[in-house]
Amino acid sequence: MMPARAAQSGIFLAGLALVAALDRALAPGLWGQALILAPAVALLGLPHGALDLPVAESLWPLSTRADRARFVAVYLGLVAGVALLWWLAPGPALAIFLGYSALHFAGDWEGDGHLAQAAGGVSAIGAPALVHTGDVAAIFAHLAPSAAETVAQALAASGVAGGALVLLCLLSASRGRRSHLAELAGIWAGAVLLPPLLYFVAYFCLLHSVRHFTQTLAALPDRRRAWRMAGLVSAAAGAGAGAAFTALQWTGSVAPETSLLQALFIGLAALTVPHMLLVDRFRRHAPLPPRGG
Repeated sequence: MMPARAAQSGIFLAGLALVAALDRALAPGLWGQALILAPAVALLGLPHGALDLPVAESLWPLSTRADRARFVAVYLGLVAGVALLWWLAPGPALAIFLGYSALHFAGDWEGDGHLAQAAGGVSAIGAPALVHTGDVAAIFAHLAPSAAETVAQALAASGVAGGALVLLCLLSASRGRRSHLAELAGIWAGAVLLPPLLYFVAYFCLLHSVRHFTQTLAALPDRRRAWRMAGLVSAAAGAGAGAAFTALQWTGSVAPETSLLQALFIGLAALTVPHMLLVDRFRRHAPLPPRGG
């Protein structure tokens, strides 16, 4: 296993233990978990997507302000389109979001083989739903009330498939290609030990975001500028999420935890669509550095 991959796995597994200890000490309810999730996503989750403009600049000749403005306009147009879909049809939007999240998260195991990618992508979203179906349905009720139970049950079924795929990985992995197994085991351990929102903190912030940020930054020509851009864009996205939460609270029609969960997850869903399209093109045209076996 390459040092970078070993470090990423170590951060994830150590983070799981830390979050589990935090959960044991505080035993936070849904509102407390959301209050832990929000700053974790802002500080550790958003920066990996904030590299999208430098990524775009490495793919296309965005040499002028007008070029960059056009890219940002298209990007934000896609974000607005996804947000509009959530407003018009929250149930289908939630189901679609979970589907493309599994596809996107599978990229965390690129280079480990198609079986590991499928096992990781499906388990990442399905494992917590299988172990905590009722809790996941309660969270979904804040996002898409009419479809919450149905989507949670379907996601739990995907967790069964994810578990079967992980077992196949365990049985078929050769001695020299087992670096992904500790991470897959960590996903399932986190799903068992942690409530779903804290599991998401551990996986999304401490494995997916760390891995993606590290790989993308290493593949960009101007890393110093990419760091600055990541900070600026993360701050802007965080401010936008805060504004959305405030606006929802001003309406007075939803509870604070509902406003916060909607701002976080609908915001992430909206940002993930253009982010995933861009990352897929980047991987095909500027392959990311290998992580090891």
